[in-house]
Amino acid sequence: MLCFPNLYVYLYVHSKFLYIMDTIKKKPEVTTSIILETRVAKKNNTHPVKLRVTFERKQKYYTIRGHSYSTKDFEIIIGPKQKGKYKDVKRILAYIENSAIEFIDNMSNDFSFEEFEKFFQKKKNNKKTIQDFFEDKIDELNNENKFQSKSLYIATLNSFSHFDSNFSFKKINPNYLTRYENWMISKNENRKSQRFTTIAIYMRNLRHIINRAINKNVFKQSDYPFGIEKDKYQIPVTNNIKKALNLSQIKMLFNSVPDDNNEAKALSYWLFSYLCNGMNMADIANLKYGNIKGNNLIFIRQKTLHTSKRKREISVYLLPEAHNIINNLGNKPQEKNSYIFPVYNDQMSMEQKFIRLKQFIKTTNKYIKRIASKIGLDKEITTYWARHSYSTVLKRSGASIEFISEQLGHTSTKVTTNYLDTFEDDQRAEFAKKLTDF
Repeated sequence: MLCFPNLYVYLYVHSKFLYIMDTIKKKPEVTTSIILETRVAKKNNTHPVKLRVTFERKQKYYTIRGHSYSTKDFEIIIGPKQKGKYKDVKRILAYIENSAIEFIDNMSNDFSFEEFEKFFQKKKNNKKTIQDFFEDKIDELNNENKFQSKSLYIATLNSFSHFDSNFSFKKINPNYLTRYENWMISKNENRKSQRFTTIAIYMRNLRHIINRAINKNVFKQSDYPFGIEKDKYQIPVTNNIKKALNLSQIKMLFNSVPDDNNEAKALSYWLFSYLCNGMNMADIANLKYGNIKGNNLIFIRQKTLHTSKRKREISVYLLPEAHNIINNLGNKPQEKNSYIFPVYNDQMSMEQKFIRLKQFIKTTNKYIKRIASKIGLDKEITTYWARHSYSTVLKRSGASIEFISEQLGHTSTKVTTNYLDTFEDDQRAEFAKKLTDF
């Protein structure tokens, strides 16, 4: 009989334990996740990204403005391995979700969708943190299809966040910006000039964000850190040194024999750019057979297509070598509305084209550098060299500034004059040597 009280105690304690565990299981739980709303499709075949909040089996979806992707791109974004742009997007989405989770965890009362919606709406409308301002700018650029600028603002935010995980408006002052500059330079001592260029871009982006914050009364004008005064931070001024090949070096490229198809394509695209007014790769990618008018190629630069009121047509005389490149690399059949080169297709969205163009340029640069190295050109040649080589050859052949300006598609000869000034150093050196050429 003595064992019964112990049994009763056991049953009582056990029943209490089961009750507590049952209560814990039944306690409402709030979960969040980032999802792609595939039920909604935009004109460019992308879908909006949403934050899904689940509470007591009820789900609500909140659109994350400025983020829409194809199913394929979204799978890469949320996958285990991302690179470049995809990695940056994942960080932004993770930041948004973590902010929501933090708010839910800190709710003083029981969770309610009404309270959460107030937070989410307030976060969208009342930007307070520097991350909020960056996110808002990135959304704007995304909606305007300005993907290059968007990627630079994402890179700026990521760079400052790597420098300081608690990056905030309160910390920004001239000393803070100087420490960031030194940190950036120390990351790669062998490429200081490139680092200074990157620093200048990131600092200009940050300055823009701070100006927006000042307009919203989030950042004090009296704390503005930029300026030319001694106690202010001055953004580095970088000399955009133009790189150009001379005629003998260009001849070496024309006579080079590629080892494989990748090298052959890269060489052909580089030479096509050189032969066609130094046309940049974005314009090459956008060319259609309808742009060909007899022996001329007529096009409007993508760079000025949406920024200049005056749409200036550029006319290129197609040399036989340029015709051969079109015939060798061009899409078939040669229909008026078809892209000349196999870079884009009509099914691509604007963002997909942007990603494809970056890869196109990267691949071309990789193999043109390989060719240059093999033929003895000790230079870091890129696609941009073709444009400056074209300009240099024209100038040294005696072409007028007005003609070069028209061929390049510049808005004024002043732009062309500034553009060509950087080509003078080697010429000055040649003339200087003649002073002692007895």
